[in-house]
Order: sequence, then C-alpha cells, then structure tokens
Amino acid sequence: MRNFICNGEKYACDKGYVYLPIKRMPELPRVINIDGNNLTLKSSFHVSLICIKDLIPKYQRENLEEEIIKSFCEFVSENDISFVKFTGEFRLARFQERKAIVARCEVSNLENLSRHLSEKLSIEIPMQPTHVTLYTLQPDLGVGLNSFEELESKSETINAPVEIRNILN
Repeated sequence: MRNFICNGEKYACDKGYVYLPIKRMPELPRVINIDGNNLTLKSSFHVSLICIKDLIPKYQRENLEEEIIKSFCEFVSENDISFVKFTGEFRLARFQERKAIVARCEVSNLENLSRHLSEKLSIEIPMQPTHVTLYTLQPDLGVGLNSFEELESKSETINAPVEIRNILN
C-alpha cells in the first residue's frame, strides 16, 4: 500500500523513503537468469528520492521526517519532480543474501530538491543515485543503494539481457 503525500497521488512515503511511484512500465519478462540465479520481476516500481531513514539517526532531530516531508511538498508545489527516462545503465546489486537488477534513470529537479532541502533544514540531504529496481532474488526485496558510495560498493554495471535492454532503451 502506498502512503501518498503532498495532497495527491504522485509522491509517496513509506519505509523511510520519499519516492516517486512508476505507474506505467513496459511489459518485461517475468523471470530472468543472472549468474545462475532466477530473479523475479517486482510487483511494483518506484524511484527513491530521499532516504529519510538514513538521516534520522545521523541528525537525531525530533520530527525530522515530518519536516522533510513538509519541505518536500512545498518544493514540489512549485517544481515538478518526474521520471524522465532510463539511461541504459543496468547494475547487479548485492547485499548479504539479496540480489537485484536495477536500471539507472534520470529524474527532473532532483539536484535542486537536494539543495533546497539542505538549505531549508540546515542539514545535508544528499542526492539519491536514481534507479528503478526491476528484478529481485527474493520476492520484492531489493538492495538499498542510498548514496553514490553504496551504488559503487554494493553494485556493478552489467550487460542486461537483451530482452530487457531493448524494452527500456
């Protein structure tokens, strides 16, 4: 279930993330095999915009989640944040027992959002490495890639199977 925010159905917040649900995805194969593992297509798709759950312990500020969401909604009331396109870069993400295939993507105004929130709230809110998790080893359990450092340490660029590459490019 999505917890929509900002008095609409475009943005949501759940499990410590503000995210942009992707409502229309092309039809993709249900299962793909990577390195001898069958990964299953996720049941829903989104792009994470802000990882609140990493900011709360770092800043230990009361009501930080509410402040972030309020400031986010103020920003998007005047600045649209939307999915633009897939970049053609695919990555295999690994963490503990989890594996996932993610497709990097572009999102409009994310750098401006990060700068705006950081200034308004007087904390550093890093820009997310935008991606959509497509396939997972365990049903719908992705791998958190909440910073560019995590993107590099937990994932590697792969040549996605041709049936996915052709659909998303």
